[in-house]
Parts: sequence; structure tokens; C-alpha cells
Amino acid sequence: MNFYVLTLFPEMIQNVVGTSITGRAVKKGSISVETVNIRDFSTRKTMRVDDYPYGGGAGMVMEPEPVFRAVQSVEEKIGRKPRVVYMTPQARVLDQTMVESLATEDDLIILCGHYEGIDERVLQETVTDYISIGDYVLTGGELGACVLIDAVSRFVPGVLSNEESSQFESLQDNLLEYPQYTRPEVWHGRPVPPVLLSGDHRRIEDWRHEESLQRTRERRPDLLRNSYQVVCLTYGGEETAERGRLLTERLSRYGSYMDYNRRKLQKTRFRMRPGNLLLLVMPGTCGQDDRDLEKPDTGENASGYDPAVRFEERFRGLYGEDTPAVLCGNEQEMQEAEAFLQGRGFQVIGHVTEAAFCDEELLQKTALKIREKILHFR
Repeated sequence: MNFYVLTLFPEMIQNVVGTSITGRAVKKGSISVETVNIRDFSTRKTMRVDDYPYGGGAGMVMEPEPVFRAVQSVEEKIGRKPRVVYMTPQARVLDQTMVESLATEDDLIILCGHYEGIDERVLQETVTDYISIGDYVLTGGELGACVLIDAVSRFVPGVLSNEESSQFESLQDNLLEYPQYTRPEVWHGRPVPPVLLSGDHRRIEDWRHEESLQRTRERRPDLLRNSYQVVCLTYGGEETAERGRLLTERLSRYGSYMDYNRRKLQKTRFRMRPGNLLLLVMPGTCGQDDRDLEKPDTGENASGYDPAVRFEERFRGLYGEDTPAVLCGNEQEMQEAEAFLQGRGFQVIGHVTEAAFCDEELLQKTALKIREKILHFR
């Protein structure tokens, strides 16, 4: 990924991104960070790029032409118009979903203002995204640009030594991360929680989930409003179950799975809460193995896929409470399922076609879009 930072103070950017993880990533070629000095595009012999504001007021305003030429120089270099981010407190505060969205870009221009800001006209003509790093004012956008580069770089392949470090961490489920511990086992009379020494991975994951919830309630209760526990319901063969697992893992660390091939489960009344996200994965048409299975036994505890069971019968015990739902399958299946679920207390917020599961990058982008919709669901 290539970052182009338009700034009056290139050394500020270079000094920060040239160290630690981002510095190593630049040396490896995983990312590139190029600074563009806006002064180089001044229309004056003195190389000034600011002037007094129309209408009066304190401070100076950066002129539009140098900024426009700086943006244009990058566009000409890469041969297209990339996203242009302007760092400003007058914008939506950066969050993890925005970070992941920006990480899907090949090139990104970051524009840093200074003084009292930049002439509005050039912002309207060139900027695609306005981003803030918090509700406070800095002397310029350079520190914000460094924060953005660091956050986005973590999702670029090759930047981190452990890919899981970026996939599952604070705010990935809109929850704060659980507490971390290392050696020694007891420090200043404080022991490591026994569950972490048990070797029982299921218990450890349950403990981490509960600790994440508790920490979020205590420190950032506002995040819980848009935090959803993914419940993946599948029926069909192994290919359908695998598609459900793949998408669930990209949506949440703490997703749960239910196999609706089971006759007993089909007869059980199950009401999903507003804090759940239903992910319903249907057999579709690309997995013929799902369609060609022999008709299974029909006993109470049978768990094989029976294609003769109608959708309404299979999910007759399923209800929601204004619960968001995402459907995966072919168009006909999703239309039928949506009509049924809307009458059962669900709000369908997205459809995922079978093509999304045939490409890793497309599947990742699909999961990102779902999380973006969840953030604005309430």
C-alpha cells in the first residue's frame, strides 16, 4: 500500500513512520510513505502558501492552488484519482471499521492542514474523506496522519508478523480487548487468572469474551450500542457449514454456530435478542454436494440434510426482536427467507451471494460492509 502525505512539514511524518513497525514495513516494501511538500507548489517566489482569511478573523488560511497542484502531482504519478483524506476535527472520528475500509486501497493521499485550515473550495474539489482522530484541536494534521498510517498499516499483508494480531484485537467486535498476562505467574502477589493456565481453549475463549464485555461496560459503554454477537445458522452439507464458518470468523471472534439440519433444533423455540446478528447460510447452488446428499433418517435426533423440508418448517421455532439479519445463498432462496424472517421480528440488512465465497479479498470486503451496516443499524 502506498501513502502520499501532503504537508508543510515532511520531517514530522518521516520521523514518526520511519520507526518501529511502520519503519520495518517500509524497509520490507510492505508499505511506502511518500511526503509531498505543499510549499513546492506555491505560486509565489517567496514560496508562501497562506494568506489572510476573507471576512477577517485570526490566523492564516492555506491557499487552494498549491494544495490542488500537490494533489494533482500524485494523481499524475500513479495514473488515477485515489481517495483523498483530509485530517480535520470537523469530521467523523476514526474507528476500526473506517481503518479496515481504507486498508483495502492500493493508494491513499492524506492531506494535512495547518494554520486556520485550508480554503474550502479546494477541499470540495479534491477531498473524498474527512477524518478526525478526536474532539480536540492540534496545530496541524501531521500527527493525525501518522495515527492513520499506523492504524491502516496493521491491516496490510506483511506488516505484522502475526496476522491474527490485526484480525482479533480491541474494537474488532466493537468490544475492548480482554486483559493480557505474561510471566511471571505471580507478580507482587497478583496471580494470573487460573483459567489461562488450564489449557482448555474453549474455557479460555469464553473467559476472554466475558472479560471483553465487562471491560467495555466499565470503560466504553457507548460501544455496546453497536456490538452484536453473531449467531450463524446453517443447513445443508459440509460446504454450506464451511461458508458459514468463513464469514462468521471475519465478522466476530465470538460467533456461535447452530446446525438446523437437526430435527430437534427445528422444533425448539429460539428467540434471538436485539443484540444478536443472525447470519443465515443456505445451501445455494454452487455446492452441489449439499443438493445431492441422500435423504437422511428422520428421527428426533437426526442431523442429516433433508432438502424436502420446507424453509418455513425448518425455522418454525425461530423468532427475533428487531434483530438484524444477513442472508447468504442464491437470489431465490434469499428472497423467500427475507419474506419469512421479516414476519418473525428480523430486519434483513444484507444479502451475500455465493460468489463472495470464491475470493478471499471479496469475502473480506463483504464482511467489512456488513460491519459498517451494523454500526449504523440503530
